[in-house]
Amino acid sequence: MCKLGFDISLKELSADELAYCQQAVANWKRLQPAVMDGDQYRLVSPYETNHAAVEYVDKSKNTAVLFAYDLSPRFQEKLKTVKLQGLQPDKKYLVEEINLMPGTDSDFAGNGKVYTGDYLMKVGLDVFTFRHNQSRVIEIKSI
Repeated sequence: MCKLGFDISLKELSADELAYCQQAVANWKRLQPAVMDGDQYRLVSPYETNHAAVEYVDKSKNTAVLFAYDLSPRFQEKLKTVKLQGLQPDKKYLVEEINLMPGTDSDFAGNGKVYTGDYLMKVGLDVFTFRHNQSRVIEIKSI
């Protein structure tokens, strides 16, 4: 399953789509300890807002992954900052958006920046947008 949620032959994918799928699988394998064996935090409920956010943190608190979803945002609504959980307050973390189509640059303001765990848990990240049915995958790793 890839692209639009139905079975598709790999031969039907464009070069960029194939590269995207390969990178997504590589990211999954690398982040599997956090997602499968780490702690899960439901940060923003889709039942209470037009957005959703879920975070997974590995047991060592060195790696986290944030999944942020714009479901049906309203025009110019106040976008909520997402405060992370489960990080070490005194550690520094590099924040990067992953799972982007090849040739696409991230428009996430926090991309490539370093924050303390304390900042990420108290101030948070602006990951939501006004785009309908969009998502972001943000990797947070200690440095």
